[in-house]
Order: sequence, then structure tokens, then C-alpha cells
Amino acid sequence: MKYGYLSFGRNPAQSRDQFGNLGDWYQSFAVQTLFRKMGIPESQQQAVDRTDITTYRGERTRLVLQGCFLHMKGAPVFPVSADIDPCFFGFHCLSALDRRGIAALPDDLLIGCRDEATYRRMQKLGKHAFLSGCLTLILDRRPAAPENSKVFLVDAPREVEKYIPAHLRERIEYVSQSYRLNREWDERETHDRLRKKAEETLAKYRDEAILVVTSRLHVASPCTALGVPVILARNYFDERYAWIDKFLPLYTPDRFGEIDWDAQAPDLEAHKKRVLETAAACVENSPDAAKLADELTAFYLDRTRGKIHKPIYVKAYHFLQGTAPKTADFCREKLLQKFTVETSRNKE
Repeated sequence: MKYGYLSFGRNPAQSRDQFGNLGDWYQSFAVQTLFRKMGIPESQQQAVDRTDITTYRGERTRLVLQGCFLHMKGAPVFPVSADIDPCFFGFHCLSALDRRGIAALPDDLLIGCRDEATYRRMQKLGKHAFLSGCLTLILDRRPAAPENSKVFLVDAPREVEKYIPAHLRERIEYVSQSYRLNREWDERETHDRLRKKAEETLAKYRDEAILVVTSRLHVASPCTALGVPVILARNYFDERYAWIDKFLPLYTPDRFGEIDWDAQAPDLEAHKKRVLETAAACVENSPDAAKLADELTAFYLDRTRGKIHKPIYVKAYHFLQGTAPKTADFCREKLLQKFTVETSRNKE
């Protein structure tokens, strides 16, 4: 049997102009980190294309489904291929269009939900759910902060910049988590280039950042694991963030004036062991998995919750992604551009 992690490239159902999300690959790096810490050799690991979850054919693979699984045409999740043995950890899925596929899963299957909204939904569907948070929190902490360091603004709201102290403002560098996928690249080259860009950018945060200011969940979570101080700022926070408020304040525009610009990265080393032990037990189908999952859930539920809100136009956009992806792409790039978080795309 193989152990699988997800690979990301182009979605054939979407428009020709596509942007890859580097954060998708960060989550796969975390799964590979888990396998390494479990002692699983690379020869037993394999990548499964995100668009092939339902169609994969090959050697039986224990695939970790870590990530945001919106109902998306061209990249369905259900029904999972018969050649895939799914392990749900860090799983986000709220689409009503996937309700039937979720209902068909065995009721005794452990489903590790990244956020509280997914956890509550799985419970309502009668599933054995637990609150896992995101596996990117297990990434290794950097040995020390860099000396000649930068402040990275990663798809941060423009409005937050006026609050940045002068001594930090002179160190700013803009970065985007969106990476344009050249339509001339073949499938293999697209995956390789996107992965390489993700590796380079994550290493940049690790080796050069004194502070990261971002709206992106999968910048905030891995950077916190790396030991990089993070300011998490957005115009709104939707349900995907209803777990990371255990570690980081959620700053919306009404609170930008309250930001602690001397923020320090929390010490996650004890928590990393808890997450690693639980994730490994889930991958191995260990008898201890359910007990560890309940303990992890209790840890995340015991927190001061940030304000969670999803605007109606975002709900409509996510529905379009699943039913009419090319229309959704047009709306994002032409109609909703001023609302998106990808403000630094044109600043690179």
C-alpha cells in the first residue's frame, strides 16, 4: 500500500487563465512531514492529483484529505475512488452539493475537520467527527530568527498598511500566494512549477521574515508553526478561520488600530506533538485514534472565538465555483476584484 498526499496544478473545467494557490502545496508539505515523522519511506509515498480523487486507478493508497474541499466542477471529492483509502484530517467541506457523498461515508469513520463549522456539520450528518485544526502546524520551527529580516505583506488588506509603525514600514516586501499558471505548460510542468514556487516562498518566510502580515489562512498557520510572528488581518473572517483563533487574534478593519506590532510567535512545540500523535493514529487506524481525536477536539473548543462572517457575495461565488467555474472565474477577476484578498498580485 502507498501513502498519498495531494498534488495541485490546473483544473481542466476552469478557464484558460488560472492561478495556483501556494497554500494548497503547504498543506501537502505538512502531510509529507507527517509521513517522514512516522518513518514512512519516500518510496511508499505518492502524489495524487487533486482532480483525480474520484477517478484515481492504481495501487491502493492511504490518501490524507487535508485542505479546503469546496464543491468544484472538474475536481470532485465524492465518491472517493475505490483504490483510495481516505484519511480525513484538516478537512473543510460545507457544500450542500456534497451532502450525499458525505452521507455515504461509514458512520464510524473518523473525520478530522479543520474548522468548527465543518465539525458541527459532520456531527449533524451523524458522522464520527473531530476538530483537528490544520496539519501545517506540525512544520518544523526555524532554529532562529534572521538578522537582516523583512516584513512580508502577503495578500494583506490595503487599509492595514497605514497602521504599520515606521520602523517596520521600511522593511516591507509584498508577496502574493497566487501564482499564475502558464497555459502553455503541460500537466507535469504545471505541478512541478507550482510546487517549486511554493517551496521557495515558504523558505523565504522561514529564512527572511521578522513579521508576516496576511489575510491568508495558509500563510498564517504554517508561518506560526515555523516560529514566524504573524498578524492575521482581513476585511472579514469566514468559517475556515474558526480554529486558528486558538493561537492568533483575528483583526478586522474595526480592530486594525489594536494590532500588536510586537507580536511573538506562540510556542507550539507541545501542541505539535499532540497533533502528530493524533494524525499518525488516524493514518494507521490505531485503536487509540478516537480517544486522541476527542482530546484534540476539546483543546480547540476551549478558546475565545473571533468574529466569523461570510458575505453573501462570497457564498454566491463559492456556489458558482461548483456549478459554473468559468463564470466564477470571470466574476472573481472582473467583477469582484476589489473585494479579493489578492491585493499584492500586481505589486510583485
